Amino acid sequence: MSSQRLFSRDTASQGFTSSAMPTPLTGTRATLDAFRSPAQRAKSLPILCDVVEDAQTLSDAETECSASNDAISLPHDIASESAILTLKNNSRNPLSAPTKTMHGKGGPAVHPTTIVQSLRAARDASRFVASMDRPFMRAERPARILCVARRHERKNKYVDFVGEHHLDLIQEFNGMPVIVPRTVRTLASLVEYLPMDGLLVVEGSDISEEVLSKYKCALPSRLTADVAGKFASDTEVDVSKDELECELMRYALLSGCPVLGLCRGSQMLNVLHGGTLYSDIGTEVSTEIEHLQPAGQTYDSFRHPIHVAGNTPLSDMFCESIDAEAGGELQVNSYHHQAVKELGKGLKEMAWAPDGVLEAFYDPSYEPDAGKFVVGLQFHPERMLDDYPGCKKVYESFLTACTAFRRRECESAQGL
Repeated sequence: MSSQRLFSRDTASQGFTSSAMPTPLTGTRATLDAFRSPAQRAKSLPILCDVVEDAQTLSDAETECSASNDAISLPHDIASESAILTLKNNSRNPLSAPTKTMHGKGGPAVHPTTIVQSLRAARDASRFVASMDRPFMRAERPARILCVARRHERKNKYVDFVGEHHLDLIQEFNGMPVIVPRTVRTLASLVEYLPMDGLLVVEGSDISEEVLSKYKCALPSRLTADVAGKFASDTEVDVSKDELECELMRYALLSGCPVLGLCRGSQMLNVLHGGTLYSDIGTEVSTEIEHLQPAGQTYDSFRHPIHVAGNTPLSDMFCESIDAEAGGELQVNSYHHQAVKELGKGLKEMAWAPDGVLEAFYDPSYEPDAGKFVVGLQFHPERMLDDYPGCKKVYESFLTACTAFRRRECESAQGL
């Protein structure tokens, strides 16, 4: 039985127009990523979602497939026949031990429940596209970029959000932003947000000592009461957000998934590589640059210079404004009171402020066309789009890597 044959359906019987169209889904990759996840292996988080109901849905789908000649064309990155057969062998008891492993002998097992969910997603996507007034199908499935939401108080209630600058730029370069809620119960179901083709970690409060300790990262020195009071909104930590992002970033680094860390995200990227942080630049660094203005000038008005090293990803991204080989000076925004102190293992510096504060670094394996991208920037390019063409190229390079990574992972998943 081919994977295309399995998904053949008589959509007319469901009240939809039957037509051949691609369904942009990944099935086997979702299963693979779920069992690669350190969180899944370490905590044995269940992947449970309407198991019995969805198993019956699969049985119904197979019956419809046998009677229908209307095949929906699917890309090759959906669930493979071997994985589907695994599900069939365990359909009576969805929690029983599966018969196939993903990495050969001794590898993590394919969980049938994950495949059931993938099959249901394919069915629902086909129905949804058929119901649209003007169906729009991409030539290629977009890269899934995960970004954990930030909490904000509005009208005495908390809301979760991700800035639209980030979302728009991800979508402009053929990405699909996936916003992960920062609520405390999200961790138990974090595996459900996979597959992840790229991770974007952006601004927020200081990283909590509790989470840094849990992930065996170096702790910055304690803030004095005066400093903590001066930057109260930044020193009010968000443990749930920190833990979600650390879990996702650790997995991304282990699996080779592209990572872009901006501002606080660059600091997290550094400590997970074994680096350290200044707890407060104004206290620990002799500087005349006020990297964080408590009042008055903010991201969109304040700028300070940085020197960009030549022959680095940053000089290449900003090659229309500085010499890519020799490097040069850029004026960047600044809204942070902490910063990288000692750079983590395997990372390389590529930009500094005049006071020596590190403003950008990267993993030397950087090769976006091959899906390799780990970059940390202390400034906010998404809020400087009118300053330099290179600000948009940061996201373009990131999404190039995410798309290449997605293709590679889907190809490797076909052999499962």
